[in-house]
Amino acid sequence: MVVLEKCPDYNSENVYIAVKKAVDRLGGINKFVKHGARVLIKPNLVMKKAPDEAATTHPSVVEAVARIVTEAGGKAIIADNPGGIITEKTLKGLYSVCGMKIAAEKSGAQLNYDLEEAELQFPEGNYLKKVIVSRPFADADVIINVPKLKTHGQMVYTGAVKNMFGAVPGVLKAEYHFRMQEHRAFANALIDIFLSTKTSLNIMDAVVGMDGHGPTAGNPKQIGLIIAGENAFELDYTALNVIGVSPFDVPIIREAVERNLCPSSIESIHIEGEDLDNVRIHGFKVPHLGALRTIRFFDNRAFNLISKALRPSPVFIHSKCVGCRECANNCPAKIIEMVDNKPVLDMSKCIRCFCCQELCPVKAVTTKKSVFTYIKNLQIKCRKKF
Repeated sequence: MVVLEKCPDYNSENVYIAVKKAVDRLGGINKFVKHGARVLIKPNLVMKKAPDEAATTHPSVVEAVARIVTEAGGKAIIADNPGGIITEKTLKGLYSVCGMKIAAEKSGAQLNYDLEEAELQFPEGNYLKKVIVSRPFADADVIINVPKLKTHGQMVYTGAVKNMFGAVPGVLKAEYHFRMQEHRAFANALIDIFLSTKTSLNIMDAVVGMDGHGPTAGNPKQIGLIIAGENAFELDYTALNVIGVSPFDVPIIREAVERNLCPSSIESIHIEGEDLDNVRIHGFKVPHLGALRTIRFFDNRAFNLISKALRPSPVFIHSKCVGCRECANNCPAKIIEMVDNKPVLDMSKCIRCFCCQELCPVKAVTTKKSVFTYIKNLQIKCRKKF
């Protein structure tokens, strides 16, 4: 079951009411949280961004979830791993800028500063048989996943399933990007990571989402919903229907359907609360994968060259760049060099993970559309005209 609950704004009481209604429709918080349980609340805190930029889970949503957990007698802990090197100092800055410090104070939750790692065994994984996570994720009795509805430059969309990539410590994320450069492989790795964490409940902040150049450099987009469900795959499938995006354009959902983790049609998902037809929005701009992966040429070398040429690529806007080196420090392929305090990329070795775009604090990295995207847009315009 997936619940669609209207929430017009981030007023704390409005959000609390919407979240509580959604959880009650799923059976109530006591179905998931027992008295004294250690409950890890996992928002999307990809980087230090103010709440109104729509790049991170809004603090009022995290506050509402933590408040409901505390009322049920659970011990709420707010935890996430942004990209890059993580220290107690970086976490303090992250929690402060993203509004989590205030959310914790208001709700009685704790903020996580435990930097130790733990290994989760996952023998049933398709791509990953074991996963390294921050220890609090392994020690929690219950994990409540609190994602943000956003676009993603590499994977088209980021929601409930991909949000649990944040269980992996920041530096190790780069290793996964580098090892699994193809969309299908990376999508399956993300699915394995999600399944290994055994999340109990998913509550999505879709009050204001992000479209365009997500997950950090896009535009806030009013949606007006809290979306909740036990099954994160069904939740993401439903959220994509809300914003008018085909789930099969999103690698994670496409692979989840292939692995029988998700239905292949929205009609197979039981939706409670608001009627889906009444909450759909229009004009939500999403990136395309932008590479031809079904056409093969006479040799793999020719295919790889053409495929690379057709894929979107990162572009640095030097006039906006402040020389912070975040892009160079966090590039999984280690191919960004700082020249005169500005980043220069070796495009021939770029793996198109878009970590540079995702972690740039001043939106100085954008994406160059592929030839494939221009052709696709031209086809759409021609169909509308004729």
